[in-house]
Amino acid sequence: MRPAGDDPLDSVGAAPPDRPLPPGLDAAFAERLRQVAADPDRVPVEIDGRKLEARRGGTLLAAAMKHGLRLMHVCGARTLCTTCRIRVDSGAENLTPIGTRERLALRSRLVLSRATRLACQARVEGPIEARATFPLCGNLPGE
Repeated sequence: MRPAGDDPLDSVGAAPPDRPLPPGLDAAFAERLRQVAADPDRVPVEIDGRKLEARRGGTLLAAAMKHGLRLMHVCGARTLCTTCRIRVDSGAENLTPIGTRERLALRSRLVLSRATRLACQARVEGPIEARATFPLCGNLPGE
């Protein structure tokens, strides 16, 4: 057992704000990196051009709904209807691997692109950019 204050992980964290930036690193991007380092369970996600944060291990559908971004999901996230389809533009490697049920659901709709995932099944492990296949238009009553 190590004495208190002698833990090598104590020094891990966000870079101090007064530290000089490496050449070519945008200040806004560096600030975003500091924020991500400060809260590693939050992952930056962009869906239909809207930037939001997802919980690491959470689904894209849950992140979208939490931030008020409406994605169609007729079956209630049960991998049946495939209406929550998204097209991943970048960061596909930062989603959990596609499962058998998701693959079969997509194939039943003749969706063969590897860039297409179901937002109800794809779990976020890192930053991604995606767009909805069936975006909702208009407002719901009370909005």
